[in-house]
Amino acid sequence: MTPRHPLPPSLLIGPFLARDATLARGRLRGRDLTAPFAGTRDLATAEASLLRLCLAFALRMPPRSFFCGPTAAGLLRIPLPVGHPWLPLHVGVCPGERRVQSAGIRPQHLTLLEGDLAFSEGLALTSPERTWCDLAGSLTLPQLVGAGDFLLWRRNPVTSLARLETAVAQFAGRRGVRLLRIALPLLSVRSDSPPESEIRIAILQAGLPAPDVNEPVRDAFGQFVARPDLSWRRFRVALEYEGDHHRTDRIQWTEDIRRINALQLINWVAIRAHSPDYRDPADLLRKLGTALMAGGWDGRCVRHW
Repeated sequence: MTPRHPLPPSLLIGPFLARDATLARGRLRGRDLTAPFAGTRDLATAEASLLRLCLAFALRMPPRSFFCGPTAAGLLRIPLPVGHPWLPLHVGVCPGERRVQSAGIRPQHLTLLEGDLAFSEGLALTSPERTWCDLAGSLTLPQLVGAGDFLLWRRNPVTSLARLETAVAQFAGRRGVRLLRIALPLLSVRSDSPPESEIRIAILQAGLPAPDVNEPVRDAFGQFVARPDLSWRRFRVALEYEGDHHRTDRIQWTEDIRRINALQLINWVAIRAHSPDYRDPADLLRKLGTALMAGGWDGRCVRHW
């Protein structure tokens, strides 16, 4: 077999346009290259990612086009439902511009206001605030709150509640605005993961009392005991969501046991939730309602919106 001609160093950095590569046509069909989109090439050994796909398509995007919707959310690392596909890429243009037509692309016309466009990794995309608003047309309320909580997370905030409120006010009359108005007052800067956020909203939808989010629990002497994911101080009930890493990480597992035991020692009920409860919370909600009533809740349905 004839050895493959090595690629020049400039083509090893990232995706490139076939027409700019100064390579023979046969070399462009080499098995060490892939064609993410017509007219583009990338290394077959490159790790597949949404960013890599977007960088490839950006090489042939019209000047005033931009990534939007779920694609912008993925680039901003906003959590989307599990299993959300990378393709098609959502690419927008302003009204009056010719929509981008290509295999693997979902074109959209979007009216942008000042501040609705941002740049990340050299790519044009809708801003975090505008992207969150656009997602309201395709996400459930728990998923939308989970996305908003991610943007506001106290340890690494991407935006502020005030900026989201402004974006929602400017979104009037568009698809999803009613859901956005419900979601806004439900957002929390203290939620540490999308499952925590989604379980919290499922609790509110079920008419159970609103929990505190990652607030410290102290004993009768004021000493710190634990910081549960969700807690109801009045009813002495705590809920912990344990993802798979809680099972596989020995240090995390040890800390989980310590925390649950510490809560039980001060006569709290500690309920542990995991991924099946996240996907179908009905049984978890029944257990939680029982624990809250045992702690003194009157069982009356609470309307949160």
